[in-house]
Amino acid sequence: MVFQNYQVSYLRRNVKVKEARQLSFLRESIALVLSQSAKRVPHAAAIAHFDVTPLIEYSDLGDDDDDGHPKATSKEEKLRRAIRRNYTAFFVKVIGHCLHHVPMLNGFLDYAPLRMGGRLYIAEDINLSFTVHTKHGVIKPIVRNPHHKDLETVATEMRDLTRRARRTDLDELFRAVARAYVGVALRELDVFGLPALFVYLRATLRARKTDPALKDIPDDEKLKVTDILGATCTVANIGMMMSGHQTLTVIVPPEVMMFGIGDIRQVPWVVDGKVVPRHAVTIAGTIDHRAFDGGEVFPFYQHIKRYIDDPGLIYKWKPGDDV
Repeated sequence: MVFQNYQVSYLRRNVKVKEARQLSFLRESIALVLSQSAKRVPHAAAIAHFDVTPLIEYSDLGDDDDDGHPKATSKEEKLRRAIRRNYTAFFVKVIGHCLHHVPMLNGFLDYAPLRMGGRLYIAEDINLSFTVHTKHGVIKPIVRNPHHKDLETVATEMRDLTRRARRTDLDELFRAVARAYVGVALRELDVFGLPALFVYLRATLRARKTDPALKDIPDDEKLKVTDILGATCTVANIGMMMSGHQTLTVIVPPEVMMFGIGDIRQVPWVVDGKVVPRHAVTIAGTIDHRAFDGGEVFPFYQHIKRYIDDPGLIYKWKPGDDV
């Protein structure tokens, strides 16, 4: 094969290959976007460890009766209890509130030094995408303005989006996304969109297989393009999938920040000069250093700590309250 990467060519000639698997359109799309991110975006990471014992203790309130026995609860009470332990929804809402207080981190960057220099768009909408792992890959549906919704609504929306993500043919969805983006790229005469156009055209000429399990699912039970386009920030909770303390995330341009949340674990922690067992979580925020300096992150993490230390600010919040 001519015009192949010489290192790959050497390996193909000298290493026994078990299988040559063509990347799906989903994987090609992700590879293209993340390669551009790695080349163009100067990433910087802000990693902080938080004592979330107040959150764990608050979520356990009311589980037992006066004799220490589990309460017999109604279906509605069981749902409320499940929501109190939905820590992913808690952190999505917390980050939404924090972005409201530190709006510089919520937006997107247009950096074109030859055309117009650079322009940071600070968004009024806080559209938080969160990662959902499916058997076909990872997808990022969006919860829009979680800081304007109570925790039950946020948790319910996330549950619905997650269910629909796992019932969606992601290749089919990404083709629809590509068509939307290609149309904009052609209208704007964006030459940097040409690689995406070539990937899309090559994929349309290639035969593809649809997962039989997804073939007969109604469209209203799948994700739509509008469910995954328009994010202003992203949250990846690896702690839901594995026992991992932290992840350094790769920003999806033109977003300027992405968060990785680790698992909640017990650790030795110094409190009042004594080492005691506490629950902890690590949150790693990756920023696009072109858009702002690391100092913008410091007040953001102070707000996160405030909500963790007093979880009732999130659990009891209702529409109309101050954010």
